[in-house]
Amino acid sequence: MQNEATFIRIAGILLLLFAALFFCYNLGQFPIFQWDEARYVNNSVEMMRNGHWLDFRMDGQIDTWNFKPPLVLWLQVLSMKIWGATEWGVRFPTALAGLGIVALLFWFGTSVLKSPLTGLVSGLFFLASDGFIGPHMGRSADLDAVQAFFITLYSLIFIRYLLEGGHALRYFAVLGLLVFLSFLCKGMPGLLILPYLFIISLLHDNIRKVFWVREVYIFAAAAILLCAGYYALREWNHPGYWALVKQSEFNRFSGKGVEWHIQPPLFYLENFVVSKRYYPLIFFLPFTLAGFMWIRPGSLRRVFMYSWIIAAGYLAFISIPPVKLEWYDAPLYPFFALLFGISVSEGAQKLSKKIPHVSALWLSVAITAALCFLPYQHIWEKIQYAPEKMADFEWEGVFIRQLQEAHPERLDYTILKQVKHPEHLDQVKFYQKTFEYHFGAPIRVESNWRNVRAGEHVLVSQPTLSDSLRQQFPAAVVEYETQYGKLWLLK
Repeated sequence: MQNEATFIRIAGILLLLFAALFFCYNLGQFPIFQWDEARYVNNSVEMMRNGHWLDFRMDGQIDTWNFKPPLVLWLQVLSMKIWGATEWGVRFPTALAGLGIVALLFWFGTSVLKSPLTGLVSGLFFLASDGFIGPHMGRSADLDAVQAFFITLYSLIFIRYLLEGGHALRYFAVLGLLVFLSFLCKGMPGLLILPYLFIISLLHDNIRKVFWVREVYIFAAAAILLCAGYYALREWNHPGYWALVKQSEFNRFSGKGVEWHIQPPLFYLENFVVSKRYYPLIFFLPFTLAGFMWIRPGSLRRVFMYSWIIAAGYLAFISIPPVKLEWYDAPLYPFFALLFGISVSEGAQKLSKKIPHVSALWLSVAITAALCFLPYQHIWEKIQYAPEKMADFEWEGVFIRQLQEAHPERLDYTILKQVKHPEHLDQVKFYQKTFEYHFGAPIRVESNWRNVRAGEHVLVSQPTLSDSLRQQFPAAVVEYETQYGKLWLLK
């Protein structure tokens, strides 16, 4: 018993350290990404400065581009209060959510399934989720990772209740709160797993634990009222808000949206391979079904079945609407990890009895390492910061950071960037606002080169704009230069 407790502690610590490497290493090195991250962090910086906790602001005006609920932005503000208004500061809640999912999988395997090996292997497979550990998910200040954490948390707690029963009032009060918190991250997507929790409630004599319990209806109604109340509050505070929500939330079902958001039915499956979001693990995932017979009857087999229902059902659901975005697959990865974790750990238990002197632990680790080697390698390469990894429309962020490192005293320039839409300035506006917050810096953002004047220092990353400046100001000199931009002194 003492040996098992020691193993659990050591395994949990090592797993979280490994997870911290993937989620936190170089997290603050990458400049802010266009498009969504840049918008969200502007909202959170302005929220921190002006105290408008519900009506998000952009350049002091109510933002009609981002009308998602505010929980993640609140967490970003809190994080910036602790760590500073930096890339690390705004991304830390996301990294914490990724670490939280790893901890949840380990806890679930250890405490609920009574199989520390399953918890360890599940966590290791989650860390091979290439689609989750990267921009717009587990390593940027977007909304999806935090929402995925709450979805995973309420799903696993509900499954625990189905397996063990327990105090209904306590369980469903917590579940109602967690569902509401998931909604507060990003809105309706936080509720899309609920139909599959309903389906598993119909299996294994679960009906009497759920549908005959009045607390289910009390706290389901409470969660619905809280979600509706949030929309009502926003509509009262900002008339027209609900119309914007409906236009966005239901566009994905109608197909009315941005043209490049319209994708074929197999979009997510293709992305698992072509974009390496779950490559090559997606090819092995169907084979876990063959392991159903070697999984011990009881909790492990039930959770294996529940995870398949949730993952397959949710994947089918998001594949139906014409509007598809790659990060909609975020809630899938923890359930994929559970499927692999149960299959591999249980298979290793069986094999270890037939292979002399080979423990189930080392056999599980060997199988996991073999299957996860390529994803780990790709993720490790992806999180190494190199400026050339940034798209050319993000070079301003790269160059601003380079200038800040080389000349931290230089904080009196104009950032010049020619754009087609105002939203394309969001990245540079983050640096403008955070430098003003930290240093009182008089940095200006300009999109028209004709509005700059002699005597100004002008930061430019677009080569065509540098050419225009040289023609307009022949005496201008370059005071600092890298391949990602130039700082001009106009004369």
